[in-house]
Amino acid sequence: MIMKINKFGLLITSLVLVCIIITITIFKKDSEQGEVYIKNQETRELKDVKSKISLIKEKEREDAISNGDFDPFSLLGDFVFYGDSRVLHYNSYGYIDSTRIFAAMGETIENVPQYNDRLKEMNPKNVFMSYGVNDMCWELGNDVEGGYGQLWKNAIENIHKIVPNAKIYICGLIPVTDAAKVNYEIPDNFDEVNSILKKVANDYSYTRYIDDVSLGENGMADIYTEDGFHFKSEFYPVWTQCIVSGMDQ
Repeated sequence: MIMKINKFGLLITSLVLVCIIITITIFKKDSEQGEVYIKNQETRELKDVKSKISLIKEKEREDAISNGDFDPFSLLGDFVFYGDSRVLHYNSYGYIDSTRIFAAMGETIENVPQYNDRLKEMNPKNVFMSYGVNDMCWELGNDVEGGYGQLWKNAIENIHKIVPNAKIYICGLIPVTDAAKVNYEIPDNFDEVNSILKKVANDYSYTRYIDDVSLGENGMADIYTEDGFHFKSEFYPVWTQCIVSGMDQ
């Protein structure tokens, strides 16, 4: 009789233990799923908040610029700007000091190394780059393994070697007008070039692509001088605002 009671008690105890284990397993699974859900919600909410803050900042900047109460150039930080004549006019129009402009008429991505000494001396935290129109006219990269993108990689790696802690921002190539394409025999492959620039920017942890291409409205925007590829003075604060917004993203 005692044996039967012990066996029955053992069976009951075993069943209780099984129930406890099942309950704990279910609770743990539910708890883990709950934690994952909460984390996902927090991540989603954080992204939403950041997105909203970014939109608010951009709207505030646009309003401030329109009212003349805001200087977008002040947010470029400690920087230098590489480029061709489009970048050179940042200084020509009086917006940026010449010491921060690494550019000249007719220059291309292949001219980057000639500024190495100045770059080392300046040691900036931010490096901006805008090339492309002259590069297309000269068909740069056609005879290089890796093509035009490789020329950009060479330039970026050259800069990074000198200022390893700097963030490098690659500006998209804003198209010229249709008239300029004809008058100056500029190849109509802006989309292809910008695809290359995006890819190059994604290849490094310290580079970022600035999507400013839409500012040109496919060459139809009222931002160009008579030649159809240089920019009017009043466009430079707008361009800079776009660059600053791209830095935040």
